[in-house]
Amino acid sequence: MNRKRFLIGIDKTSENTLFLPSSMKRDGLLHAAFGTKVVRCHISYRRHLEQTVLLSENLFHELLLPHRSRADILIHDHTVHIGPLIGIFTAGFTVSLERPFKDRSLFFSKLVTLHEQAGGYCFVFGAHQINWEEGTIEGLLYRENGWEKKIVPLPNVVYDRLPNRKIEDSLLLQHTKKRLIDEYQIPWFNKTFFNKWSVHQLLEKDPRTAPFLPKSELTPSVEKIAELCEAYKKVYIKPANGALGTGIYQLTKTDDGLTVKHTNDAKTFSSIDYSDASAFLAEFQKQHDPSDFLIQQGVDLIKFQGKPADFRVHTNKNRKGKWTVTAIAVKISGENSITTHLSNGGTVKTLAEVYDDPAERIKVIKKLSAAALTASHVLHDHIEGFIGEIGFDFGIDQNGKVWMFEANSRPGRSIFSHPNLYHVDSLTKRRSFEYASYLSEKAITSHEALWPS
Repeated sequence: MNRKRFLIGIDKTSENTLFLPSSMKRDGLLHAAFGTKVVRCHISYRRHLEQTVLLSENLFHELLLPHRSRADILIHDHTVHIGPLIGIFTAGFTVSLERPFKDRSLFFSKLVTLHEQAGGYCFVFGAHQINWEEGTIEGLLYRENGWEKKIVPLPNVVYDRLPNRKIEDSLLLQHTKKRLIDEYQIPWFNKTFFNKWSVHQLLEKDPRTAPFLPKSELTPSVEKIAELCEAYKKVYIKPANGALGTGIYQLTKTDDGLTVKHTNDAKTFSSIDYSDASAFLAEFQKQHDPSDFLIQQGVDLIKFQGKPADFRVHTNKNRKGKWTVTAIAVKISGENSITTHLSNGGTVKTLAEVYDDPAERIKVIKKLSAAALTASHVLHDHIEGFIGEIGFDFGIDQNGKVWMFEANSRPGRSIFSHPNLYHVDSLTKRRSFEYASYLSEKAITSHEALWPS
């Protein structure tokens, strides 16, 4: 990285001047920038400055710096860039500054605090807070005394944390996102939720990932259900855009037909026997459009204490823009549940709690990490835009083969409720900001590479 970190402060004895340490002296510097705000100013140097950069009070306010902080200084093309300024884009605001995001307020406060401790500026914003004429945002920052509103420039980079697909499909939010990306060329990462079927198709076409995909088909039909149940005895029907394990059906072939188990929005389970695939599908179509679902091969998963178990693997890009594995957890099915989701009664364990033998544990880590990094690279290669984090659901069958069931661009964080996974929770968040800083620098120094025409 070309950045250097300094304490950003105010000099009250000067006007329209930016003071840098004399060790950074170079000719031709004309501007100071914060986010997308650029101001022409005097650049001066002071020998006694080592870890501090000072701005005249009027320049500090003209750049819309919200407060003194530690931040990176990046010099490029006659301009001194202060930052990065990272915007977290979301929706679902309240009028209260105590809980501006309802139940997500604590999550966002920890996220913003974590970044500012590392250096730079971070705020949360929504579409309604942008002043397009001024090129500013009334962002929400988290400080020692809680949330506060500040007018800041448009950011260097945006981290998308919209809460669900329904909100993401809003025309206003889509327009806002498109305008900031297209007109201002602000890097925006994890800008959409993944569609299960689209992801499956991408991974299926690539020889690097095709081997660990279960057989899947879009739009369950009588023929597909009968064929897959005959081949695999157990299959799953899942919403292509589902989340949290809701709306999933498990079909098991029996001597008398099919046994179907279902988890619904109320987190309750039902088990019904059908004479054949036709009888089930006729009932299924009364409630659902089959084209919104996919049917997937069941896998005979490894078990822990007699219950099926799978794995959540998080990958994140780091400060060099490289994929890393940041978290692996074991998810164990709840009593009578057809999934391992915590919302359906599942539990989370660390690998150490499940694998007593360190050699066996390392073997599993290597298997899952290799598969997750391979899938991350393939998705990055084929999906338009910037991806900074992915949450994968993997399984290992009784023969030791690795299977990939899902990839999520905004993975849930319920696994981090486990006390022994707290440190990797912080790591996954920190990696997101490292990647945001990487994108910010690339947007400044290698704009053509980031936005090829």
